[in-house]
Amino acid sequence: MTGVADLFDVLVARGISKSLMVSALRYAPKEGIAASEYLVRNRLLTEETIYSAFAELCSVPFLPEGSFRVSTVKDQPVHLGSEECGPMLVGVHEGKAVYVLSPSHAGFEEVRDHLQKHPEMRAQVRIASPAAIRLATKVTNSPAADLEHRYPHLSAKKTRTRPRIGWFLTGAFLMLAFLTLPSSVWFWRFMMMMAIACCLTGFARLASTLATWDNPLDYRLPNRLQETAIIWPAYTVLVPLYREANVVIGLVQALQDMDYPTDRLQVLYLIESDDRETLAALRACRSPNHMEILVVPDGSPRTKPRALSYGLAEATGDYVTVYDAEDRPQPDQLKKAAYSFGKLPQNFACLQARLSIDNANDGFLSRHFALEYACLFDQLLPWLFRIGIPFPLGGTSNHFRKRALEQVGGWDRFNVTEDADLGVRLARFGYQLGVMTSSTYEEAPITLRAWLAQRARWYKGWLQTIGVHMRQPQALIEDIGFRNWLALSALFAGSLALIALHPVFFSLLFAYAFGFVEPPAREGGLEQLLLALSITGSAIGYAGAAIAVWKAGDKRHHGPRLADLLTLPIYWFCTGIALYRAVWELFKTPYVWNKTTHGQARTRMAVKLPEAAE
Repeated sequence: MTGVADLFDVLVARGISKSLMVSALRYAPKEGIAASEYLVRNRLLTEETIYSAFAELCSVPFLPEGSFRVSTVKDQPVHLGSEECGPMLVGVHEGKAVYVLSPSHAGFEEVRDHLQKHPEMRAQVRIASPAAIRLATKVTNSPAADLEHRYPHLSAKKTRTRPRIGWFLTGAFLMLAFLTLPSSVWFWRFMMMMAIACCLTGFARLASTLATWDNPLDYRLPNRLQETAIIWPAYTVLVPLYREANVVIGLVQALQDMDYPTDRLQVLYLIESDDRETLAALRACRSPNHMEILVVPDGSPRTKPRALSYGLAEATGDYVTVYDAEDRPQPDQLKKAAYSFGKLPQNFACLQARLSIDNANDGFLSRHFALEYACLFDQLLPWLFRIGIPFPLGGTSNHFRKRALEQVGGWDRFNVTEDADLGVRLARFGYQLGVMTSSTYEEAPITLRAWLAQRARWYKGWLQTIGVHMRQPQALIEDIGFRNWLALSALFAGSLALIALHPVFFSLLFAYAFGFVEPPAREGGLEQLLLALSITGSAIGYAGAAIAVWKAGDKRHHGPRLADLLTLPIYWFCTGIALYRAVWELFKTPYVWNKTTHGQARTRMAVKLPEAAE
């Protein structure tokens, strides 16, 4: 009892109510447990509060979740300790090997007595909560945390190899040499390249616009009476967060509004170990029992896919989905995904929900971002699915069969657009991707600085994905077939090439239009024909994009205007600048995650509620 009293004295000194301690001492014996355990079981105090107080009582450091890693022998954690005193791991904290101890509540006094008798041990002993021990052990054994070990040829860890750098430098040199030639040599060739790229893109846009009248995976949920007979599968929602304290309240509310049985739902908030503000904000929300906080151990690279790998190791659901901090999914999205998976063959590994920007009226960038998302998620991805082409996933609201996700190695922590990479990797393993009609509403950046940083990260990840999957083209063709290889090449490399050409193209037009540069002579018949073809091809590309933007924007109720169509070239010019930055970052800081600050939107539309089932 003396040990319990001393522990409670530490808690009271920290500001914990003394009456709370008295209640624990009164009711804990009736349940046959220690008073400290009673406080944790009844959610009166957190495990971290109890164990940090015990560490203070023992005069040894306390290690919070994620602050240490586990020493291993042949990939297995080194365990010590007894059942009474709880598990002890040989861990590494700040580069130093230490004994990490998590005693049971009943063993507190025994551990304290032992340390008092052997004070020299305090220099090597650390106290951690059971949750911290479980996390460290679980992550060590996680099959999804080490893609680069299981499938090294599918990881972006080594995209900056010397041969690749050599090829890039050779290409850059040839491009510069090409531009130093007389304009009469390269001008018409460049214009034709641009026209062909625009024309192909325009036809693809038109095809996706005209084809997406229905969704073959639009399984309508049964009515409420029929729904009561359904046994819903276990579902895990992963929510990676970093420096998101200002949006936590809205996020928690949006996830609490999800229409899914809470006894079948697990929500894991993934918090970086140094993000105390977001952790405190989440704890202040007093979330329901099915929502848990998982602290991600410190390490590199600090990326979203790395955090997701830790979350996957703790996921208990049969299905897994990902939401971002600013996301507001339609309430029935989980049920729609689970119901659809139940109707689909087992080789369907992922269903992508549609993402929609809800602050489209915040300015030029957010408006074009909203129209771009409408074209992508409401038109292009459904069209690619319908014609059987694999596609890059969106960074959020993708719903997975957990078994399939683990089989392919989970997320690549070294790829900064883990979604695009994962879509291709699933296809390489023989899985299919689908598209849902349910929507998730997101916030777009409203400043040029934030937009450029985010877009540069996306393009950097696309370049990483190309480097990974095109490093052995023959193997990729064998995995997905020549048709799909050709389509993915056009989708990734072709799109990036067109984006890269936009600033050059518009700069040339501007320079020639205002007389800064004299255009090459075009008296010959060939030059006249090339000029006509380049103008026609560019016009087809622009018209296709304009029609797609208009139709998609109208469907999403963004109210597309003539000004939106006229300013498309300006937006495309900005995407080219972002790509140039991405190329620079790929060689300078390939694994740095450009963090997008959320909660900056001035106006956000209400979430459109799903239609009631008949």
